[in-house]
Amino acid sequence: MLSSFLAEKASQLIVMASLAACPQPGKVDVQVSLKVEEKPYITNVTSQWLTDNFSNDPDGTLATDGNWMVGGLMKSNLSGAYNAQFSVLSDRKTGQACLAVRSVNYTINYAPQIYVASDYKHLGCRYSQTLAHEKRHVATDKRVFTEFISKMKREIKKYAESLPAQGPYAPAQLPQEQQRILQQIAQSIKVLEGELIAKRRAEQAKIDTIENYTRDTALCPGQFPKFDGSAP
Repeated sequence: MLSSFLAEKASQLIVMASLAACPQPGKVDVQVSLKVEEKPYITNVTSQWLTDNFSNDPDGTLATDGNWMVGGLMKSNLSGAYNAQFSVLSDRKTGQACLAVRSVNYTINYAPQIYVASDYKHLGCRYSQTLAHEKRHVATDKRVFTEFISKMKREIKKYAESLPAQGPYAPAQLPQEQQRILQQIAQSIKVLEGELIAKRRAEQAKIDTIENYTRDTALCPGQFPKFDGSAP
């Protein structure tokens, strides 16, 4: 989930100035993007192994063989990463500085991993149908994530621009305070991240239905794996 793998990085721009009070910050540039990492399919694990390890995984999407063994799986491997730039206004006399957010970048990192059971490796039609099923899951994820990009951008921008300038702080405090602000920005979309996960699960459930499993099985008549690792 996004909130489980949060990565953060802050950078700063130093502007020397005579500082009487922290000035009001300006507009904040916000970018939200989806980064997809394609992975090779894993085809060397058995249907029994997939069933034992993933059948109750809420974030794994399944394809079954009609006997309700797991023949295919797609793991989302989803994470989020933030970085930000700050304006730092420093007083020449005291060395103290004010912080203001200049820009925020948030990347949704998506590295879907598709599994197709080794029991299907000699069953051309069944293998193809299972792979196609899992690819539908990947396409659905990408669609949902893309739908949420504009929502996340608006929410982050709204919150970041509501923040007053912070400080003044001693120079040694600046890295810690930047990380604190970045954490606050990350927290501002926790509810939206939860909505994204719920939407993703709801859309994926429309694919993983008994009706779809039965239809996919019927497309490959006579191709039933033995589930013992041997050829049919």
